[in-house]
Amino acid sequence: MSECRDSQAPIPVTFPLVGEWFAPASPGHRVPSHGTDQLGQRYAYDFVHAEDIDLARRFSIGLRYWLGGGIDLKLSRGMNAPILSPISGKVIAAKDGWPERRRATPLDVLGALTAGLRLTEAQIRSDYRTIAGNYLIIEGREGFAFLAHLTTGSLRVAERDAVFAGQHIADVGDTGNSTAPHLHFHMMDRPALWIANGLLCCFKTYERFEKDEWHVVENGIPGSDERLRSCP
Repeated sequence: MSECRDSQAPIPVTFPLVGEWFAPASPGHRVPSHGTDQLGQRYAYDFVHAEDIDLARRFSIGLRYWLGGGIDLKLSRGMNAPILSPISGKVIAAKDGWPERRRATPLDVLGALTAGLRLTEAQIRSDYRTIAGNYLIIEGREGFAFLAHLTTGSLRVAERDAVFAGQHIADVGDTGNSTAPHLHFHMMDRPALWIANGLLCCFKTYERFEKDEWHVVENGIPGSDERLRSCP
């Protein structure tokens, strides 16, 4: 388990996924975790399925990826994986309808690298889906939870719905500014992303694979190289 070198006390929330995952972007690795404080992302997490990490290592430097038209997202174990609400509260934004990719391609990587240059502030403010794809914002006593890149048509909740921590609310997708199926999640202090400040959060309980065994972690902030799963 990594420690975030920041003075802010972390807010405990529910681990939002089922199965085995890595967090290649995490405040346990660096702050800001995504290289920017914009859009409330200072302490944001990206979760990628463990088997998708293995898939990327096998194909991303080979002809199948760079010259073969990308990787069919049907091969992704993370694609369509259930997302659990990290907090209890009320849905204040539920934006669906952004088109889903069918393949992960080198153009996705290029698009992610140049998105900040291509998209204007006005475009992002008018529709956060240009960056986030389909997304949810949940208001709870801990703050506002933001979950992005959700599968088109997978949202199981609507605006003004009450949700509880651990409830299945949507599925992992590859919409918006994304290079592969993954969940982007962060906590913030207000619902307006453009002016929001990120809030550091930890996960109340999950398991970490270490020395060929699974170990329970409480109130942990995972590092970028830790294999994780929700507690059975």
